[in-house]
Amino acid sequence: MNQAPLDCTPKCRSQQHADQVVAALTSGSEGQLRAFLTSHCHNAATLRDAFGRTALHLAASLGKKALLEWLLKIKSADLMLKDKESGWTALHRSAFYGQIHCLISLVKHGGLLSTQDKEGLSVLDLTMKDRPSHVLFRNTDPTEVYTWGNNTNFSLGHGNQESRQHPELVDVFARTGVYIKQVVLCKFHSVFLSQKGQVFTCGHGQGGRLGHGDEQTYLVPGMVEGLMSHHCSQVAAAKDHTVVLTEEGYVYTFGLNTFHQLGLVPPPASAFVPKQVFSKMLKGRTVIGVAAGRFHTVLWTREAVYTMGLNGGQLGYLLDPNGEKCVTAPRQVSALYHKDVAISMAAASDGATVVVTEKGDVYLLADYQCKKMASRQLNIRKVLVSGGSLDHRVAPQILNEGGAEKVVILALDTAGRVFCWRSTGSSVRQCRWAYARQVFMADIALSKNNMMFVTQDGEGFSGVWAGEYKNVEVCGHSDVGTLYERIRLEKLPYVHRAVSITMDSKGRNFGVLQADPKTSLYEVPSISPSSFSQHFGSLLDEADEMDSIHDVTLQAGDRTFPAHKYILSMRSEFFRKQFMSEHCGVDEELDKEVRKSEDAVGCDLLILEKIPPDMMEYALHFIYTDSCELLVHGARPRVSGVITVPNQVRGGKKKENHMCANPVKTLQGVAKKLGLGSLSARLDGVKYENGKINVTNKKTGNKPKFYQKKCSYLCDVTLKSEDGKEFSCHKSVLCARLEYFNSMLGNPWIEATSCSALEMPTSSEILQVILEYIYTDESPTIKESLNVEFVCNVLVVADQLLITRLKEMCEVVITENLTLKNAAELLEFAIMYNAEQLKLSCLQFIVLNMAALQPYLDLFIPAMQKRVITPYPGAPDLSMYEDEDLDSTFSPKPEADLDHSCREILLKKAKMKAKKKPRRRSDSSGGYTLSDIIQSPPAAVVSPCLVKSGKVNSTESLQELLTSDSEGSYMGVGSPRDMQSPVFHERAEVNFTSLICCTSRVVRTLLIFPPVHSVSTSIKHSPLSTKLSQKQRKMLAMANKEASAESTASKPTPTATPSKSSGKAWPWVLGAVGSPPLSSLVTFASIVEEEKQQEAALIRSREKPLALIQIEERAIQDLLFHYKAHDNPDELIVVERSSRGPIAVPTWNKH
Repeated sequence: MNQAPLDCTPKCRSQQHADQVVAALTSGSEGQLRAFLTSHCHNAATLRDAFGRTALHLAASLGKKALLEWLLKIKSADLMLKDKESGWTALHRSAFYGQIHCLISLVKHGGLLSTQDKEGLSVLDLTMKDRPSHVLFRNTDPTEVYTWGNNTNFSLGHGNQESRQHPELVDVFARTGVYIKQVVLCKFHSVFLSQKGQVFTCGHGQGGRLGHGDEQTYLVPGMVEGLMSHHCSQVAAAKDHTVVLTEEGYVYTFGLNTFHQLGLVPPPASAFVPKQVFSKMLKGRTVIGVAAGRFHTVLWTREAVYTMGLNGGQLGYLLDPNGEKCVTAPRQVSALYHKDVAISMAAASDGATVVVTEKGDVYLLADYQCKKMASRQLNIRKVLVSGGSLDHRVAPQILNEGGAEKVVILALDTAGRVFCWRSTGSSVRQCRWAYARQVFMADIALSKNNMMFVTQDGEGFSGVWAGEYKNVEVCGHSDVGTLYERIRLEKLPYVHRAVSITMDSKGRNFGVLQADPKTSLYEVPSISPSSFSQHFGSLLDEADEMDSIHDVTLQAGDRTFPAHKYILSMRSEFFRKQFMSEHCGVDEELDKEVRKSEDAVGCDLLILEKIPPDMMEYALHFIYTDSCELLVHGARPRVSGVITVPNQVRGGKKKENHMCANPVKTLQGVAKKLGLGSLSARLDGVKYENGKINVTNKKTGNKPKFYQKKCSYLCDVTLKSEDGKEFSCHKSVLCARLEYFNSMLGNPWIEATSCSALEMPTSSEILQVILEYIYTDESPTIKESLNVEFVCNVLVVADQLLITRLKEMCEVVITENLTLKNAAELLEFAIMYNAEQLKLSCLQFIVLNMAALQPYLDLFIPAMQKRVITPYPGAPDLSMYEDEDLDSTFSPKPEADLDHSCREILLKKAKMKAKKKPRRRSDSSGGYTLSDIIQSPPAAVVSPCLVKSGKVNSTESLQELLTSDSEGSYMGVGSPRDMQSPVFHERAEVNFTSLICCTSRVVRTLLIFPPVHSVSTSIKHSPLSTKLSQKQRKMLAMANKEASAESTASKPTPTATPSKSSGKAWPWVLGAVGSPPLSSLVTFASIVEEEKQQEAALIRSREKPLALIQIEERAIQDLLFHYKAHDNPDELIVVERSSRGPIAVPTWNKH
């Protein structure tokens, strides 16, 4: 198809072009869009519309993967460029619109998933926001505990003392299927409460603070057995003691009782096991909550609050007049006992206690007083307190006179708002977040140094005070109620499903409860090389005359070799007949060659007098491993001396000397005697030369295999499956192949000497597969099986018995049976049983088939169906562009296709630009500049096939203009030296095409010279005689002549579709082809009048009253609230002031 040459430069910044590019991407095929972008603008990959969107943003949003890759590879589009509206990159947009295949392509090209938008959301965070509305994170759901921190005292429960920088799963609960609903972290220990009401503790147990009945250190959480008969509902703990509340309302305490904080009468020094708190004050009342500080404990019922421990002013009543410094039994706080007061909750720190009533009154117990801090703070769901001061006189050996800390109270209401009170202020203030977006909290934690928060979306944040109190003034009036505290938030990594958060009193160890995750993984599994021969070689090397595995000993010369009858019988015909004779009758011929006896442990001893010891060793090594030293090229075997035989003649000695001198021949004779036909045949291709082995004809023997049912008379162990089926096996093979059996049968355990069958915890079908693999190193049953569930069951048993290679075989078979339906289930299975290769395979399968799984994305996320970018009504007509094959776009067209004359013009133009820098002119106001002409081409030179967008002449604010160049790197914009040669399309008139191409370059070169007042007129009428050189005037005359010839030769005939006929005209002859009538020409007077009207509009906008502006702003906010524009990810609702016509551009005036 014939396309008009581009009418812009590689540094084009035309807003009109940008709008047309974005509009075009909403319609048409990818091939058409590629042709359009190539022919429409030199800088199509970098142009940004009014919202900061590029062609790459739209391609990623619409799922046009081929076009996206073309923009990245050929046009060098910047994939990290952010739009102006939300700060989204192409990765954010592809994730938001569900175009997962485009997201994968962007990541492969170097896109970062951690890039954050204006709201601080990464690409993965954005996908987490797409959870369906019915997916909510609650404490009642199965939750797993993650901990991190310095872990100085083993309080994190990971089994070691290593610190953790990021949240890590406490795997002891994950392995046992225990879900935790509450965590309390202290300096020396931690307490975990499960959803089943069980209590677990870990850390240092000095003083019995763990409740296990001793003072040992527990590295991982252990269950408190003293509370197993109770269903616990709440736990509280401090530095030295722990408090537990049961569902029945009973309170149990344990730990150190230095300050009588356990509430036990008479007061013991400590309690190593949980003990119930009894008190006359609590008789007939049900405790609904507990709290603990270092020196005291707080209990409360619905009617009253009870405290006990060291009275340093935090218990809520005056010091005892009798001088008692500690309160042993729970004592009621009389200041809070009123008829109309109902206790809702309480919290305690080392030096203060906070109580909240159901009416919203907040009381602080400190300094021997009960102070009312706030009233009518309704809907509070959690309250925390930190700091406080204690009277140092009650415990001068522990408390310092100047050790007081500022009191901080933090409260969370049901709406997710956080309120605080600090001792430096006088009233409760709402917390506001120094963060990019508004967040609402679901849980809070407070320590001496910082705060932690969990949002309603499952995100985790750490917070610090941003500074002093801020005072908000509205319309010049200050209101005390508008005081607020600013908290600077920082997002916690690896926290996406959080429901609760906690930390110790000094902010050094942290814990978060997260909902049970759904995991995903990937890659192709492979089977590791066989270690069958190595296993039996190790069995031979480790055999000893005193072990319980060998059952025969061979003696050759002065050396003995412990061995195994079954292996010798399966590999040697000589030994098979020898051992069979013990059961089927005696062979006299065999008895002449072998003398029998017993070794040290009572096993058979076979004395082979005619076999040299070294040759016997080589033969045994071959029997066990199917290889020996004499079969290795370049080896230097040991050569033994002559074996002395009684009554031997001289000739016999010479023969023996000859045989020993050639160990290959000697071993070959021994192999024939022992019935090792394979060894004898392989030695035929081996020569012994100059003390080295030379393999002239290498032969490979059959892979050694054993069969369970052969030589059944040598079976010495029986395995029994769960369903009662017995399998007769050979101890030597089991111990050689599996460490499991070697540890069981090769040691003096009861199983090694028991005559009864060994029970295996598996079915007979799976046990048959295990034995098949042990004996043959293969598993045809697994390879041929189509039952994925059966193969998975075999994998489980192989994992339990540590049979790595069989496990890999199962992974290969399962991978071959992966489908879209079972991929997720198999992925979960692989994680549970540590099948790493299967895990990687499932991941790769899901990623590669994500496009096929996209309909399920739309099915399970209803909002995704509404995220559709509909074609723009003013989008350019792409029907005239041919649908190009994007596969061929990565091979650029050869340079020889360009016309020679056109290349000469381009070369001259490049030289002119390199030698001459354009002169810049700045005006005080009004007029056009050179940049205006380059960035915004005149309407007269725009191709008529492109429909104008409604925002062609939209203006940007000064700040946007200043920052637009810094919002991303313009990778697609090159210097004039890097400018690519335009692609020309052939026409029937070749000579005319080349001439027009040359003329177009000339006209484009001359576009920068016309005076300002003639930009909107035709080139034909531009008065250039006073500013152009002779050469330039000659080139312009040639262009005008050719344009005139073109308009004469191609005069259109009347048709029903005049738009198509006019669409074939070139931009530089549009004035001649479709010139407007003379009466419609713009006059100088009309231009002056229009500028006056724009100046008047600018003055009116400047003099607009502030009160009127505020009324309009209020109306805009009311409309946004009425139409629910905020937090609406499905619709974009914008309320703007209506435009009242063009307005003059504000200018700076120098005074």
